Amino acid sequence: MSSKVAAAAALLIAPAAFISAPAAHAEAAAVAALATNTEPVELQSVIVTAKIDESLGSDRSASAGVVGGVELGQRPILRQGELLEAVPGMIVTAHTSGGKANQYYLRGFNLDHGTDFSTTVDGAPVNLGSHAHGQGYMDLNWLIPELVAGISYRKGPYYADAGDFSAAGNASIAYLSSLPERFVTAELGTDSYQRLLLAGSADVGPGRLLYAGEYIHYDGPFRTPGNYRRPNGVIKYTVGDAERGGGLSLQAYEGRWTASDQLPEEALATLPGGRFGAIDPSSAGSTHRYALTGEWHWGDGTVTHQVQAYAIQYGLNLFSDFSYFIDQDHGDQFRQFDRRLILGGAAVTTVQGDYLGQETRDAFGFQTRNDTVDLELDHTEQRHFLSRYRRDRAVINQAALWWSNDIRWTGWLQTELGLRLEAFHFRNRGDTAANSGDLSVVRPAPKLGLTLSPNRHLDVYAQAGISYRSNDVRGIFDTVSSYDGGPAPTQKSKPLVRSEGAEIGARVKSVGGLTSSVAFWYLQSNSELFFAGDAGANVDSDRPGQRYGLEWNNIYRPSDWLTIDADFAASQAFYTDHDRVIGDRIPEAIKRSASIAATLHDLPAAPGLTASLRLRHFAARDLIEDGSQKSRPSTVVNGRLTYQANARLTFGLEALNLFNVKYNDAEYYDAYRLKGQPANPSSDDGSYMGHVIHAGEPREIRVSVTSKF
Repeated sequence: MSSKVAAAAALLIAPAAFISAPAAHAEAAAVAALATNTEPVELQSVIVTAKIDESLGSDRSASAGVVGGVELGQRPILRQGELLEAVPGMIVTAHTSGGKANQYYLRGFNLDHGTDFSTTVDGAPVNLGSHAHGQGYMDLNWLIPELVAGISYRKGPYYADAGDFSAAGNASIAYLSSLPERFVTAELGTDSYQRLLLAGSADVGPGRLLYAGEYIHYDGPFRTPGNYRRPNGVIKYTVGDAERGGGLSLQAYEGRWTASDQLPEEALATLPGGRFGAIDPSSAGSTHRYALTGEWHWGDGTVTHQVQAYAIQYGLNLFSDFSYFIDQDHGDQFRQFDRRLILGGAAVTTVQGDYLGQETRDAFGFQTRNDTVDLELDHTEQRHFLSRYRRDRAVINQAALWWSNDIRWTGWLQTELGLRLEAFHFRNRGDTAANSGDLSVVRPAPKLGLTLSPNRHLDVYAQAGISYRSNDVRGIFDTVSSYDGGPAPTQKSKPLVRSEGAEIGARVKSVGGLTSSVAFWYLQSNSELFFAGDAGANVDSDRPGQRYGLEWNNIYRPSDWLTIDADFAASQAFYTDHDRVIGDRIPEAIKRSASIAATLHDLPAAPGLTASLRLRHFAARDLIEDGSQKSRPSTVVNGRLTYQANARLTFGLEALNLFNVKYNDAEYYDAYRLKGQPANPSSDDGSYMGHVIHAGEPREIRVSVTSKF
């Protein structure tokens, strides 16, 4: 391996370890080891995949792992957020088109836009609390897949360094610090898909500069063209090595689109465009994210230090219409506005020694985050202002101290202890004085883990932990209806929702080329109540819930040129306070999912050819508490083919929804009323309940060419 590539790989180690230290230290080390021993270096990443068979004895859980850039580059994806489907059991969909955050499902959750799964990119948080559209809003549309070095994921509330929004799990995405060569990629596809990406690296002063610029345009298959436009750029400067160094990165993204909202099924037969039509073609949105992050690390081998800081300016202006004509005169379109400044940082010191066992590691960390948010919810018609529902100015201050301790007592026994002290201050100043207030909350969150390794082929894990997820500040303080005709709050949100979880699992390398991991998990939460940004009020149940399930992940490499991976997940989600009338099932919770893929690579007979075929199954879900209404299951197959013609030129072909199946990307049982439809006498507002869907894209074909220079 060249010295430049080795240096670039070394630069990745520290930021990746910092992002989710200390729990990600083992994963980062596994990635680094692969990076320094693999030839040739792939264009997509300086590191390569670290799958579960490379991490025996190093992971702390059967449901944690690292997926490297080369493997991510082989995955066919419709949207950038689908990179998170590399997390086994995760399903990523969308209930509208354009640049709005995706819909996520994992471990018995409908995570909505990210409520209980946290994500960072180069250490900066992605989830947004007290967001105009949904708590924990996690927009990943600005990711550039070719720059992603890897994704480190961990499920469950078992990690002391993971705080808000991480009850179901968390993921750390690391961008590359350097590219082996400059390149330009051009893509064209059906439904007016166009993409242009230019990226490269250069030696500047004592360090290395990475730069990338990207533009995407996509209309989609809808009767009203989506006209999604996405200029996006990254500049990242790094110096030093794994022992001492750091860097700065600047990211800028803007997106604009015309949206295709979800549609009532009863309207599809007469709607122009059918499943791809629009009742309100004026739904639209625009968003931006500008982020500056910095990181520095130093140490002497046994004691290491890392510090990080970030500043993020974010905005969203979103026009949506999900119920259509409950207001028969003006329609039900509404505007959600969110503009915020996020300032934060973290520090961690790691001490390694052997004062109790064969190997001991202690980590001490501090994290802070401060959001200042301007929020507004308006009634609009064809994007024209009619009336203001509410306007709020929210401040959320967070701080946490955490400690974790890993001890390897013997060659076969390892323990992990952790404690997190979480502090929040919530403040809201609304245009309704009764819905304003200040509140401070402090909570401890202990963590515990045990790893048994009876032989080099088997690891057995047991874990338990507590975590807290914040609620929207508006729901915390609301005591009266915030606008005329709005829903009156029946109960305030808890400021913090407590979740308690436990898991047992095993990872085994049983036969040649095959590795399997299995995990049984349980999670309970003391509230399922959420503030609904669409309604501007608390509208969901305050009932406590429980979830449990099984995950089974497999990697099989029967030869040097074929990799097969198969992931299966099953879960149940119930309210724990039994109600015979309403029912006990948590609506929209994911029940079962499966992903099966085969990838051909390094073929002796066809050097330069890589082919991947991936099937994703999303089972039916209960849409209401009694289970009488269910979503339709979906099974979609995507394919990707790349051919490196020579050292400079690579061609690509993607077929998304290869067999052109008709499926729903999202489906709910919700309230609506069509234009001219008589009022429903059994409801207070005249609305009807029925299935509403957002159609999944038909077959999409995309071709690309990449030229290195």
